[in-house]
Formats: sequence, C-alpha cells, structure tokens
Amino acid sequence: MGGHVDSLIELWGLLANAESWPVLVRPEAFALLVLPVGLALWQRRRQARLDRYADPSLRPWAFAEGRSAGVRAGWLARGLWLLFWLFATLALADPRLPQPGETGGEARAPVLFVVDGSAAMTGRDVEPDRIGRAVLLMELLAEADPGRPVGLMRYADTAGVLLPVSPDPDLLGFYADELPGLTGTRLAARPDRALALAARMQALAGGAVVWITSGDARQFAGEQGSRVLTAAERLDEQGIPVLAVTMARETARLYRDGQPLRDDDHNVLTSTPQFERVAEIAGLTGGMARRTGILREDADALAGALAALPAPPVPESALERQQSVAVLALWVAMVALALHLWFEWGPSVRRKNGLAVALILITPLLFTAAHAEPVVDADTQDTLLKEAWAAFEAGEFARAQSGFDRASGYDARLGSGLTAYRRADYPHAIERLQAAVWLAEAAEPRMLALFNLGNALVLAGRYRAAVSAFDAVLLLDPEHDPAERNRQLAASLIEAAREGPAEDQPGFRGFDSMQPDPLDETRGARMSEEFLESQGGGSGPVASGSADSGEAFRLNEGLLQGARKKLERIEDRPQPAIEGLLRQQPYKAVVEQRLSGEDGS
Repeated sequence: MGGHVDSLIELWGLLANAESWPVLVRPEAFALLVLPVGLALWQRRRQARLDRYADPSLRPWAFAEGRSAGVRAGWLARGLWLLFWLFATLALADPRLPQPGETGGEARAPVLFVVDGSAAMTGRDVEPDRIGRAVLLMELLAEADPGRPVGLMRYADTAGVLLPVSPDPDLLGFYADELPGLTGTRLAARPDRALALAARMQALAGGAVVWITSGDARQFAGEQGSRVLTAAERLDEQGIPVLAVTMARETARLYRDGQPLRDDDHNVLTSTPQFERVAEIAGLTGGMARRTGILREDADALAGALAALPAPPVPESALERQQSVAVLALWVAMVALALHLWFEWGPSVRRKNGLAVALILITPLLFTAAHAEPVVDADTQDTLLKEAWAAFEAGEFARAQSGFDRASGYDARLGSGLTAYRRADYPHAIERLQAAVWLAEAAEPRMLALFNLGNALVLAGRYRAAVSAFDAVLLLDPEHDPAERNRQLAASLIEAAREGPAEDQPGFRGFDSMQPDPLDETRGARMSEEFLESQGGGSGPVASGSADSGEAFRLNEGLLQGARKKLERIEDRPQPAIEGLLRQQPYKAVVEQRLSGEDGS
C-alpha cells in the first residue's frame, strides 16, 4: 500500500508541475453529463407535481420545513453532486500527462509542399525566377513556423514525393535546393496527379497542402481542368485544404540553360498565368490563394493560415508513453460524493455516514491499486495476445506483429518489440520495447524489456544507449550474466568505433567504391612485348626467356660501389638486408664471391 501512496503523491506532483493541459484519451466520456442533467430536470418536474397537490392556503405551512433547513445547504449539496459527476466523467476520459523528463510536444498539423516543376516555372517575371522564388518562400516559411512536420512533392507530367512528411526542417531545405535543377521542358504540367496523390497520403491527415504553382493556363485547359477539379474534391473529402501561391505575375518567356525556350518553329515559348483557376481550386477545398508579392508577407500569410488549422489527434503510440492521472479525478469525485451524502442525509444517521466513509476510502483505493488503467474487454485482450503469441511461436511474425499492435499493455508492447526484433526492424523494436519498460510494474518484467531493448540498440548501432540499457538491468540484478556479457560487447564496439577499422580490414570507401578503376596505360605495351616474345616476330632480335642462355652477367666497379653504399646505410640489422640484396638474381653468386674475396679478378 505504501507504494501506491507514493505513486499517488507522484501523480499530484506531476499534475502540479505540468506545463501543458492533460490529453484526454476518451473525450466522448463527457457525454455522460447528460444523465445528471436529465435526472435533475425529472426531479424538478416531479417536485412541481407534488407541490401542486397542496392547498394554496396551506403552502406556507407545508414549505416551512424546507426553508428552515436552509437554502445554502441545498445549493451546496447540489454543487457537490455536480462536482462528483464532472470529476467522475473526467476520470473515465482518462487524462494523461507526459512522463517526467519528456516534453509534451503539442501535435501540429502536417504540411505538404506541392511544387510545380514544369518549364513554366523558369519565367523571370519575378526575382530571381519563379522556381528560385518558390525555394526562397519555403525557406522563409520554415523559419516563420518552426517545428511543424513538412514534406515536399514535385510534379510535372508525373508527381513524385521528394521528402515524406518529416519534422526536420533541414531536410526540407536540402531537397528544396535541388528543385531548380529538376525543372523540365514540359509545358503543360499535371497538378491533378499531385493533388490526387496528396489525398491518399495517410501522413497528411489533418494537415494542409501548400501548392506553389506557376498558374500556367495550360494546366487547366479542356479536360485537364476537370481532372484538377476532381483531385481537389478528393482533398476536400479528406479535410485537407489547399493553400495556393502563384509564383507568376504576368506573361513571361521561358528559359532552358539560360537560353529562351523555343518550339519547333523557332518561336519563343511563354507562360501566361491564370489566377482565377488557382483561386477556384483553393476555394473548393476551403483554403486560400494569393499571388506572390513580398516574400516575407507571403510567408507570414501562409504561417497564419497554418496556425488556424486544428491540431490533429495525438497518436496512440504517444499516449502509451504518457502517465494517466485519472485516479486523481476519481479521488476528488469520491470526496464530493461523500460530502454530498453527508449533507443529503444529515449527521445523525450513523449507518449512512459509515457508507459515505466506505465510499470515500474503498473505491479510490481500489482504483489506485489498479494504477488507473482504462477499462478494456479482458476477453478480447486475452484472445489477441494468445493469437499473437501463437503466430510468434509459429514464425509468422507479420501476423504476430498485427495482433500485438491491436492489444494494449505490457505484454502487447513486449511481444511487439520481440516480433519487430525477429523481423530485423530494429527502430520499431526499440520504440515498442521502450514502451514496455515504461509499462512494466515489477522488476522482473522491466529487466526482460530492458535486456531485449539493449540487444535491439546494439544491432541498430546505438552502442552507448545499449550500454545504458544493460546498466539498468545490472542495477536491478547485479548477477545477470547475459546482461554483463552483452554490456562488455557493446562497450568493445564503442572502443572499436572510436579507434577506427583495423589495418587488415577494408574500410568503408563510400562513393569511391563506385568510381572506375584507373586505366593501366602500359598494359597494351606489355601485351605486345609478350606476344612478340612468344611468336618470335618483330624486326629486331628476340631475346630468349631462359635465364641460362645469352651473355653472362658481369658485375662492374660501378655496381659494386652502389651495393657497398647501400650496405653502409643499413644500421643494426645488416644481415637481413644483405640477405635481401643477395636474393636479387642474376648476380647473387657474383656478389657473394666479391664480398668473400674469392673472385680472382
């Protein structure tokens, strides 16, 4: 019981030091407030019907007892009754706060930049040109609205995602800088394909599309205009508004490699914007459209429109890493109920007072002992876990992963992490096993989750984090030999990474491995010489390959002096150096004779 009391005090401290409002897992629980309102109306109507039975002349006498009881006590009892219902429904809604040491991180609506990549973006009616201005606008918007998940898509005749929705603004700047070099020569782009693709992106749910376009009239001509309208309707069905910015101001020439772009008849091609059609597409989705003006004003206008977007719901994976404070709301509700019963029944009824005290103590204590876990269907939970573990033992890891992810609790997160580990999906395994560590209620399951978390961190290359995980295991059980061995392995990998690869092991060459081997310019000459030696051809005499034929080698005074100078430079180890020199054929025997003094010349 002492552990539960400490946990309750920690929850009060967490709530007192919270920097943000709690997140409600089940906000639909507040619909239960309709019940007390209905009961109050029914009771009031029932009391009115009883009052009408009293004779008008006797009403002052009949209502005298009610007035003597006091109006304040009645209102106080009603207030306590309302307080009980409010906090009881709040407990059912399961409010949660971030764990200590974590940032709450309010979820923000994602944004996908859809950029026109056709030749119409090469117009120079704006500085530096249309596509260059689009890149500058994205960079300014990232500075004006930091921390928002962003993605990037380019389209011309087809649409392609350059950057999936990511919270890293540096990635957006990296890919945006590549857009000027990707501008094509196609005149009529296909924005319908880009907008239809954005409507199918699950990562964009609850977000918006920032459409940066040239507004060229060719994009909306004939049947193409109907296709764009259809794609915009799909975005509207998904609740994704389009915030359009037209980079063109007037008709402008098109360029390619610094030269005007011409058609087959050598006529200079131009691009004429059609602002009305762009505004029509944006208005169909509930968004906005504007022509480019001052870049800073364009970025501020887009940032304001994005700030007005509602925050998307918090994902389930984030809720699992948060601490429930529903038990605190239940304690307040039970206290309010007990006080309400005290005022309703009066202090003279001991039996009913005892019931109020029992309600104030037993119910919150039971709920605290249960750690305020949400009420779930236990049968469904057990069935999902049994099916998932059966699939895991059978080696059907994909089916097991699906089963574990549909369940909740420590066993589900542990099984999901182990399954992802078997599937070599180490980042997902790390996420699930970390959740299992947080959900563990005792030392034994926490050690199991920490040990497997350390193994996953090692295979993911995060050796320092793996050492920390194994250290946590050893703190719980100093005699855990597998954790000790794995910790030593992770520490050795850290040292190996710090010292670099060994000399006898090839290091990673990166892009050098993709380069062709250098050409050997003498290979052809050597092949020719070998061919002549083997065939005996050529205009000159051919030397024999035999070492015994031909004129014998003679050691003159110059070669001997050179050999002696080399010997004089050798210090401490003359014998191996002499041996190496004597192994040089064909004058090995001659040098041995001269050095030994046997040569008579």
